[in-house]
Amino acid sequence: MLLTIVVVVTAVLTLAVLLNDLVRIIYIYEGAYDLHAELGSHDGVPAKLDGDDSATQSWLWGVLLSSTAPLPVSRTLQATALALTSLNFLAGGVTIIVLCRRLWTRRPFARSAAVWLFALSALTLLTAWLAPWLRHRADASALADMDYSTSAAGGTVWVQLPHSSLLSPDGTALVLGVVLALAGVLYLGVRRLQRDSDGLV
Repeated sequence: MLLTIVVVVTAVLTLAVLLNDLVRIIYIYEGAYDLHAELGSHDGVPAKLDGDDSATQSWLWGVLLSSTAPLPVSRTLQATALALTSLNFLAGGVTIIVLCRRLWTRRPFARSAAVWLFALSALTLLTAWLAPWLRHRADASALADMDYSTSAAGGTVWVQLPHSSLLSPDGTALVLGVVLALAGVLYLGVRRLQRDSDGLV
């Protein structure tokens, strides 16, 4: 009964996430393209809020840029990043169902279960590095297609994207990928112990 509940909940959540991501992908192409950028200035950009005085000052450091231009490259890169995370979630749901099936058949430590864990780990680690990079490249392409100044040569105030690279992965996904890999190694170790104990019986 418990395994059935786990499978049903996993299937429903996975389907809900996939449908939600499908709507988000449609909006990426149909809606406005938004990106968060930093404001650059040698002297800073004062916010001039009520309450500012000689001892306390407010400054602007970020701005939301929105465009209804086609921006096909940026939108495709954003959609690809979202599709990658969706695929990762789908793989996670399938892995849970596979593990439940192994418990149903009383073969919880079958090699295929460990293979699913390792495959999910690899996909999660790939997503941790690739998805943020794709989003950053999408924003960089969109900013290049806009008419805003992106350096000091273009004016006293300019916009720039936060630093990002393949060496700046999603920390949560990275840790999850490592944990899944360790779970796969543990799974194989327990499987070997089970075979040894069966041989002694």
